[in-house]
Amino acid sequence: MTVGDGKSELREFVRLTRAARSAGERDEAAAGFGVALLTLIAEEDWHSVAAFIPTSSEPPILDALEALVAKGVEVSVPVSTPDGLLEWIRLEHGFVDDMTTDSMGMPIPTSGQRVHLTQADAVFVPAAAVDRAGNRLGWGKGYYDRFLKTLDPSTFVVAVVFDSDVVLDIPTEPHDVGIDVIITERDVYTVQ
Repeated sequence: MTVGDGKSELREFVRLTRAARSAGERDEAAAGFGVALLTLIAEEDWHSVAAFIPTSSEPPILDALEALVAKGVEVSVPVSTPDGLLEWIRLEHGFVDDMTTDSMGMPIPTSGQRVHLTQADAVFVPAAAVDRAGNRLGWGKGYYDRFLKTLDPSTFVVAVVFDSDVVLDIPTEPHDVGIDVIITERDVYTVQ
């Protein structure tokens, strides 16, 4: 089996696992993610973060992002471009009430300032799965790997995943960018 085959199998397993979550489980997870996200940002005293807006199967962090904006944290979210890059929008209070999708079908706010993001205290990245060694399995398009390579190396990279998405070992390739911290609905882990 190739590394690519191993990644594909793991992505499919995660898709099935996430699809099996009930609405109640997602609501419960949202509360846990909110506590973990807000606590980590307060402890680290981060003032500027980049984060993803979750799809229906990803960790439900939308309310936590709104809470960060309300607290004065600069939160920027991506817009996927057809050429495989990420552009960024700085969120405004109340963004959750006015969302649409970008050209790739990803959720985005309809308001907010477009920004050229070159610096942030931390980037909260989506992932299919992660391991405790700091390896992240994305969804296969490479958007975040390309973006993360443009940032200052001191930027913390935080994967936000369900607890069940933390696995023993992620197959990796040379272009994969690692993570520093893992947030789940149950805990925050610093990678080993």
